[in-house]
Amino acid sequence: MSVGVKREVLKLLREDEEFRYAVAGIIGLDEILKRLSVHDQRFNEILKRLDRHEEELVRLREDMLKRFERHDAILKGHGEEMIRLSEEMRKLREDMLRGFERMDRHLGALGARWG
Repeated sequence: MSVGVKREVLKLLREDEEFRYAVAGIIGLDEILKRLSVHDQRFNEILKRLDRHEEELVRLREDMLKRFERHDAILKGHGEEMIRLSEEMRKLREDMLRGFERMDRHLGALGARWG
């Protein structure tokens, strides 16, 4: 193709809208634009799905945090109960040891008395 023809084609592409669209149609630009439109549509559907998933994840996270707080409160209560029961067991052990000591003294006194 000669330089003059090339210049004329480029000039027509810049200045003649009808010629520009005719060339675009010939080279398949219309088909490409249609495919891009389909891809845009599918991409927007995917974005909507992602938004729904994100909302669901946020809701699940909030639910989990509430459950963790309830479990923390329950565990704290169990820990306090364990401390209370340990203290009660310590006191019972002390009472039991005192009872054994008293029993030893009484048995010792009975043994000394009755030989």
